[in-house]
This record gives sequence, structure tokens and C-alpha cells, in this order.
Amino acid sequence: MLSAAGQTFGGVIAYILGIIDVLNPILFALAFLFFFWGLSKFILSSGNQADIQKGKNYMLWGILVLFILLTFRSIISIVSTELELGPATEKPLLPTNVQ
Repeated sequence: MLSAAGQTFGGVIAYILGIIDVLNPILFALAFLFFFWGLSKFILSSGNQADIQKGKNYMLWGILVLFILLTFRSIISIVSTELELGPATEKPLLPTNVQ
């Protein structure tokens, strides 16, 4: 499952950080959409208390997930910097002369 780069501890950590770097923006987008779904449900359900409460719950869970993701990302960044595993937000360089 792991390539030759994953044979060392640093390689395994780099592999896991790469997976987290891919999943993090996707989860942020889903949590953001979840929050706005709840906001729209809250605004558009005028008079129906059950739908208003569902909208509030969606907004609350969306904010909670965004907070957890931000905290998780910050902890990963601090730990990877302290263990000198490289910056966690390092992006691959793009070629400059693409035609």
C-alpha cells in the first residue's frame, strides 16, 4: 500500500499529511454548505416551528464542524512544524511554461 517513500516514519507521516491536505478543503466545503442549508431552511420556513428548529440545528452543527476542522488543521500544522516534518500547507510547484 505504501510506496518506497513510506518506508520510513517521516514518509508515513508525510503520506498521512498528504491525505489530510486533500480531505480538508472538501470537508470545509461540505460543512459550509451544511451551514448555509440550515440558514436557508431557517429563513424560508416562516411559521413552521419544526423546520425552524431543524434549520437552527443544521447551522449549529455546521459551525461546530467548521470549528473542529479549523482546530484540527491548526494542531496538525503546529505538530508538523515542531517535529520538523515540513510545513503542512506546502503545495507542489506548478510548471511555469505550460502551453
